[in-house]
Amino acid sequence: MHGAEPLVLRPAPDWAGAAQLLIDGCAHAEGASDRVELLERLCDALGQQLYPAFLKVLCVVAEHGSGAAQAAVAQALVDALAQGRLPSGRRPAWGAVPGAPGALRGGGEPLGPIEYLCAWQVQADGPPSARQAAFTASLGRLLGLLAHAPLAREAYRARLRMVAQDPISGVLSRDTRAGLQALADGWHDGSGPGAAQAVQAFMQSVDGRRPPPAGGLLLRSA
Repeated sequence: MHGAEPLVLRPAPDWAGAAQLLIDGCAHAEGASDRVELLERLCDALGQQLYPAFLKVLCVVAEHGSGAAQAAVAQALVDALAQGRLPSGRRPAWGAVPGAPGALRGGGEPLGPIEYLCAWQVQADGPPSARQAAFTASLGRLLGLLAHAPLAREAYRARLRMVAQDPISGVLSRDTRAGLQALADGWHDGSGPGAAQAVQAFMQSVDGRRPPPAGGLLLRSA
């Protein structure tokens, strides 16, 4: 469309303001359908390229929101899961050449917040250690956010197992799917320690499946 604003984030996005709008919308929605529609509108406005911005807003809610605020947003996510309308993003199919035509048209279901973040950790370019701290913090926040809604953990564990057991789509690597299965199995409760245990289960599964560096040398932190 002529004159359309490009789909890029501003230099200093107002993450707190966006999180507050999401909280207010979820808290004052009249029912489950309204909450789900709010999530869908937010993701549609961002578009596929900016789906990670939606994850950032969820993490801000998890990190800074009150218990009631987190519960309102978590309930919206549970409602979306129940209705099969979880806001999702697409990543290039495993092995696709970045930037190639159709690279973002991977088959199978799009990825929800948790599995999208896990796929990014395993499949993104560059050394995994460079993004591990950001990944573990973000995943822990998402798991903690979901703990504020009844039945959320079990509902999302079921989703993770379903995604992990779908090798046909080609969207996720074998390592990622194994990690998602370990995450679901290790997510035993909704507490902070429970979330940390689930994150650790994912990392141990993925790291245990990676071959050692050339020459067999393992780097250790000081």
